[in-house]
Amino acid sequence: LSAHNGAFARLGGVPATVRVDNEKTAVARGAGVWGVINPVYARYAQTLRFHIDPCPPRSPQHKGKVERRIRDQRLRDDPARRHWRDLAELQRWTDERLAASWQRRICPATGRSVRESWRTERRWLGPLPPVLPEPFDVLVTRRVRTDCTVPFEGRQYSVPFTHVGRTVEIRGCAGRVQIFAEAELVAVHPRRTERRLVLDPAHYDGEASAAVRAPTPLGRLGERLQQ
Repeated sequence: LSAHNGAFARLGGVPATVRVDNEKTAVARGAGVWGVINPVYARYAQTLRFHIDPCPPRSPQHKGKVERRIRDQRLRDDPARRHWRDLAELQRWTDERLAASWQRRICPATGRSVRESWRTERRWLGPLPPVLPEPFDVLVTRRVRTDCTVPFEGRQYSVPFTHVGRTVEIRGCAGRVQIFAEAELVAVHPRRTERRLVLDPAHYDGEASAAVRAPTPLGRLGERLQQ
């Protein structure tokens, strides 16, 4: 999922479909359209709103174009031929080589350069969320209590008050807890803190709605206690 996040961030959006091979991280059982999608990956796709398109089994032609480009890139610009100070330096070098290649190569579908064709297609990408979903090792659902919190791993985490009474999804990520409501990220907290009550004051601000009454503001005393 981290690789997906990096790819979508670099593309500047989310494509309507993502073709994947039948590795277990994407397809838990079976293969192709008959396969059972890994539930973690399925939830990730639901959050970013893209369709998972597994490759048909024993059909290399359905993914050969991508793999061939990767092979050609590695043969032409093999990063193992020199020493790199860090990953950032390697990434900059790779970006420069790819940008030059996109300008030279012609897209068969448009007859224009890959760069120019890509600029035209970018507007069809779906929007990126403010925070991309992270890989997680725990997933549970909880009902938001009247005090705007949900229990998770022995702690109470706040959620925006507008979600009181609703069921949310909690994901335990590396160092963070992400809370989703209907596939939308609504809260992020540090994970496994010493504190047992983890609150974000912003979750208690806002206007009341027809369904939920706004909490009482903290007031001056509450603000001083936070300082």
